[in-house]
Amino acid sequence: MSEIIRLSQRGFAVFVGSAPVFFPALCVGAAGGILAVANVVPQECVRIQTLFEEKKFDHARDSQGRLTPLANAVTAKYGIGGLKMAMDLAGYFGGNPRSPLKRPDKNIEEELKRHLLRLKG
Repeated sequence: MSEIIRLSQRGFAVFVGSAPVFFPALCVGAAGGILAVANVVPQECVRIQTLFEEKKFDHARDSQGRLTPLANAVTAKYGIGGLKMAMDLAGYFGGNPRSPLKRPDKNIEEELKRHLLRLKG
């Protein structure tokens, strides 16, 4: 990421696409992020960006630490089905993934609920 930013023309905005590295990417010059987990907890993603812009780096880093477990769950661990389930749990419409993808089972739903509760607490 830092190399891409370094090699980009001045004024070219580089965005990160991975929520677990959102805050570090901002630190090396990313302009923002296009993050799957923002479909579930947009306010948390905005909070990290805002805290970074206000130079409240310790708070931004703490928020990143709370966001990362959910971000990993809804992308790398459970994929589209997990993302859609987490959206439903957060009060948005995720719905069911298109075939051949499946909706995760009940134990994964409980795990996603725990991640969401940790973000609120």
